Amino acid sequence: MPNLFKTIRKQLAADNKPMRYFRYAFGEIILVVIGILIAVGINNWNKERLLNIKADSLIKRLYTETSKNVHSLDVQIALITKSHSEVLTLLGLFGPDYHTLDERYVDSLLYSIILTPIYDYSTATLDEALNTGLVSIIRSDSLRALLYTVHQKIDEIKDYELEMTNNIESVVLPYLHNEISLFQIDMRFNTSTLSHLENKLNEVDNRAILTKRQFQNMVDESFFTIETLILGYEGLEQTLKLTLDNLRTEIKE
Repeated sequence: MPNLFKTIRKQLAADNKPMRYFRYAFGEIILVVIGILIAVGINNWNKERLLNIKADSLIKRLYTETSKNVHSLDVQIALITKSHSEVLTLLGLFGPDYHTLDERYVDSLLYSIILTPIYDYSTATLDEALNTGLVSIIRSDSLRALLYTVHQKIDEIKDYELEMTNNIESVVLPYLHNEISLFQIDMRFNTSTLSHLENKLNEVDNRAILTKRQFQNMVDESFFTIETLILGYEGLEQTLKLTLDNLRTEIKE
């Protein structure tokens, strides 16, 4: 085809017909431009198609990850709410009549004061989307905003969980080590692990700690700390469920 155009141009030039030559040359330029535009359009269409495939894949992976987080968070909220209730019950037992209380029951409540939050977040896909800028290929503005909000809320809760854990490990546990026998509690509730052991030290009445004002203050602080954590979990859960709804809508489209 290029040779044909070249032959025609030579023939028109040899016939000394400049107007026909220029009209033909102009037409040839137009054809070339149209060809380039078609090629660019096809290339752009193909890029957009590949980008949409990539976005759809990301949305489906985010949907799977978010669904897992919602389920895990439901379980964690149930556990931490139970712990919150037990700490409240423990608060109501302080006083001089501790000796009337069931020892096993008190030991079970003491466990609630030293439990640390263990919610396991799955954020590999979300981190990938935000850290690499891949989130920009998601078409929905509201969904992108929600993903950033989820990431922010998770970071805030992680910081709060870490602060709570550090307080238990650096303040509460050292105090309890001097006031009660944690080994006795473990013997009561971890029988499968410690069944072959025998406590050869004098028995300690763990209930006596319910007369200690310092411990009462620790339990009181723990109650409100857990309450704040529950509110954080519930706020995150609402955001995750809203994100899940948006992801579901994007998948359907």
